[in-house]
Amino acid sequence: MRQPPELAKIGRVLDDGPALEVVGISAFDERIYHGVLASPGITVQELVMRSGESSSRIQSSLRRLRAKGMVSRLWGRSPRWTATNPGTAIRSLVRGLQSELDRLTDTADTLEAAFRTVGQDPAEGGQFEVLAGPEETARWYVRLQQEAKQEVLTFDRPPYVLDYRNTLEGERLRAGVRYRAVYAREAFLHAGALDELDEQLRAGEDARILPELPFKMVLVDRRAAIMPLHLDPPLSRSVLIRGSTMVVALVELFERVWREAVPVYPRPAARDRAAESTGGPESPGGPESTGARESARATGPEEELEGEELGLADRRLLALLSAGLKDDAIARQLGTSPRSLRRRLRHLFDELDAETRFQAGAQAGRRGLV
Repeated sequence: MRQPPELAKIGRVLDDGPALEVVGISAFDERIYHGVLASPGITVQELVMRSGESSSRIQSSLRRLRAKGMVSRLWGRSPRWTATNPGTAIRSLVRGLQSELDRLTDTADTLEAAFRTVGQDPAEGGQFEVLAGPEETARWYVRLQQEAKQEVLTFDRPPYVLDYRNTLEGERLRAGVRYRAVYAREAFLHAGALDELDEQLRAGEDARILPELPFKMVLVDRRAAIMPLHLDPPLSRSVLIRGSTMVVALVELFERVWREAVPVYPRPAARDRAAESTGGPESPGGPESTGARESARATGPEEELEGEELGLADRRLLALLSAGLKDDAIARQLGTSPRSLRRRLRHLFDELDAETRFQAGAQAGRRGLV
């Protein structure tokens, strides 16, 4: 039998999951309410048969729904139940909730005034606040970025309270906020990390890599910081630091680590910029790069060391090498096989006249490539 369109709509609403919890109606009570709404004049026994729940539990649910003004009882030899006008009932509950929120806001204002009166204003003496749970840490992480006016500094390493992608960063970069990030080796162990970093760099982020970071943190406008109190997932406890000498010390630590870290994809070659503007980087080993290298060799070794630059793909590879990633992890980030990666490494080592990763890094540094 074909279902009436009204009942089909109710079914779709139910499939979307509970929506009335915000006004104090549990998921179970909402399910019973949908049953009454779909069948005006339904009895308790009919609800029992349709839901598979006990009679006492359904009767308790109906009493709660009646107290909320969502259903009413039709008297007769066999009591039946029907839904009240949902629009009227729900709007009444929302008005009650708004009244409670207004009272809560007034209470918050009163408590804040008392807080400032006893000399705990963060702007005056500094403040440390423990953030309990990843949800609270995530809320503050988003809030501080939204409040940023000048700069956001980060030590980036797992575990993450949100997705490793910072979806807010692009918006704040467009608003003129500068982002500087130092990434640890572990930040590149999940799939897609290098592609995500490419997007952040194109948006304007300044990034560097250091194989080891002692902890993770975010610093905003040199006035506030968030740090986890441990690095065991999940991040259940963090600390928010505002207006204290600790923030000054953390900024100084960041600047020292920034100077030690290796820039990501430094000094892009002119041919790389041209390739990017036409849809993609030049592949190492292609005709143009081969010709450029032959030309560089023809000018003599000293000029080659001073003027030769690596292609974007090789600079990406150098960045991952600098981070200390193993071959398998690098291959996953570059979307290639470990065997193909080893061939690329051998080619890169030949270009840098190196036998080991350490020598490759030293040669790249001497040439100003990292």
